[in-house]
Amino acid sequence: MKLTIPVICLAVCTLSLPISAQELVSAEVVDKVIPTEISEPPYQVGQLPSQQGYYIERPGQTSINFRIVANKMRVYWIDADGLIAEPESTAGNVRLNGKPKIRSYFNLQPIAAAAGLGGEGIVRPPHFFNVVLYLKQTEDGAGDIHTFRYLMSMNAPIESGEPNPTSTD
Repeated sequence: MKLTIPVICLAVCTLSLPISAQELVSAEVVDKVIPTEISEPPYQVGQLPSQQGYYIERPGQTSINFRIVANKMRVYWIDADGLIAEPESTAGNVRLNGKPKIRSYFNLQPIAAAAGLGGEGIVRPPHFFNVVLYLKQTEDGAGDIHTFRYLMSMNAPIESGEPNPTSTD
């Protein structure tokens, strides 16, 4: 008799744990809805952008996407689900080194009514550059610097579901 009561209590507890865990998991899955339709620029937080441009992968953080759209520079932060995330920087600049000789320095500022940074100037084609991207992180001017090669083929969106071959680790 002394042993049956603890065994019954233990059995009831073990049966109720999977049910409550299942409810928690299903509630988390229901909360996050990932869009399947590609949005049009200007992008808002949570929208699915076209896959184009250069991706800078950062382990454990959002990816940074640098792209040239309609001859204007754009920088977006992309989360693990491929959606636009909140910008992690409020300013930055870009230096382009390439031929033909063009304007080589652009300031980046928040895009009006969008989630990302953009340059005001026109980037004349062909888009074939060595890029130095500086993103300001703190008020004292400290930030991240990324260098990469931007090719003309990165201007066009990738239509298939394959990962972008131009991204880095």
